[in-house]
Amino acid sequence: MPSSPVTYDAIVLAGGRSSRMGGVDKLQVVVDGCTLLTHTLAAVADARRVVAVAPPGTAGLPADVVRVQEQPPFAGPAAAMGAGLAALAALGDGVAEHVVVVAADVPRVGDVVDALLAGLAAHPGRDGAVAMGAGGRRQPLLSAHRSLALTSALLSHEPLAHQSATRVTSGLDLVEIDLAHVVDDVDTPADLHRLTQETPHG
Repeated sequence: MPSSPVTYDAIVLAGGRSSRMGGVDKLQVVVDGCTLLTHTLAAVADARRVVAVAPPGTAGLPADVVRVQEQPPFAGPAAAMGAGLAALAALGDGVAEHVVVVAADVPRVGDVVDALLAGLAAHPGRDGAVAMGAGGRRQPLLSAHRSLALTSALLSHEPLAHQSATRVTSGLDLVEIDLAHVVDDVDTPADLHRLTQETPHG
């Protein structure tokens, strides 16, 4: 993976219940020869530090990835983002100037992260960059931020449990990057079948 245009920390959101996958842990689903979690970790391989917000016992996390869980468990992605930032801040030298937030269920997440970091570097006056999905909808779980701006937004919405990530980040001045062609995620067996049949390889 090419070197990032900015130095950043990463928060990997890997704490869902996979409730629509028929009992299958979707993070361990294999697409293009790798699990979804492996794709996600590879996408942020050049991050300064990586925190995964995931339940205890999550398979496939390298030793150098810090694992935390939002409180209460399964309290939603906004709470997970807050837990990830708090974990980064507790590592000793503070959070990097930039932080990337990525959900761990997007097979082409590498393309997403590259585009977000490029957008962040190209717009130094903005709070960050966010992927836009089908229908022009913001995808706050695929985003890159000035860490101070994201921290302020999360603090202003505490407590974060069961809040919408879209609502919590709605006040941020984010560059919107059209990534509708690569942000498809895997929530159901039908999603997996469609992506393995239709997603371009290589």
